[in-house]
This record gives sequence, C-alpha cells and structure tokens, in this order.
Amino acid sequence: MARDTLIDFFHDFSRARGEFLVYDDGFRSRSWSYADLTTRAIHFAARLDDLGLRKGDAVVFWSENRPEWIAAFWACLLRGIVVVPIDYRSSQDFLLRVSRIVSTKLILVGQEVSLPKESPNAPIWRKLRRDTPSQKRDEPAA
Repeated sequence: MARDTLIDFFHDFSRARGEFLVYDDGFRSRSWSYADLTTRAIHFAARLDDLGLRKGDAVVFWSENRPEWIAAFWACLLRGIVVVPIDYRSSQDFLLRVSRIVSTKLILVGQEVSLPKESPNAPIWRKLRRDTPSQKRDEPAA
C-alpha cells in the first residue's frame, strides 16, 4: 500500500502485530507492542485536545531519548501539531529562545533536564508516566 503521509504510516503500523520497541533504561528492560504504541499515541492526543492544542500549534520536546516521546510524537502528528525537538544538552536559554520563536503551546521535559528557571509562557509537562497502555489517559507526571 502506498503511503502519502506519516499518518498513513501510523495507520499501517497500528494494525501490525508484535513488538515495536524495547527500551532498557539501565535498570530494567521494557517493551511495547505496536498496539501499545497506538493506544498511547491516541490517549496522549486526547490530552493535547484537553489542553486546547490545535493543528499548527507547536510542542517542544526537550529531553533525553525516551520511549514515551515516540507516543507523544505520533500524538502530535495525529493532531497536526508541529513537533520541535531540542537536544536535552541544550541550555535553558536556548530552550526559551526557541519556545518564543515558535510560540510553543506546550513543553515536554525529560528526567535528565532541569525545569526552566524562567517561565516560557507555556505549560511544562515532565515525562509521561510509564503506566500500562490500558490506562485511561497518559497524564504528565507530577
């Protein structure tokens, strides 16, 4: 089947069976199936809707590599939201400058970065919980 967009690709792999990824954080190994990823992406897309994000809005990802960001990435694409990745080793000043330039509506922050000292005028959500994909919502961690 021809794929014209990344969303076509998402719909194809949402029907796939088997293991999608394995993530080892140094303490334990976790795996997600294609169905797990699909469920997480759809649930996180609903959280973006709840926040009022719309097509064309920007979400900044400022984090180390994490499997949760794959679901968040697909959620953004499902809603037409622009993903703005920033390397987690970048400075807070750089994060704030980019956030202002793109008028970000949300900043997703990983565990290995410090929360910005200055307000970026957008909500900041630290990594998503790693609960089972069957939970009702992927909520930001407190």
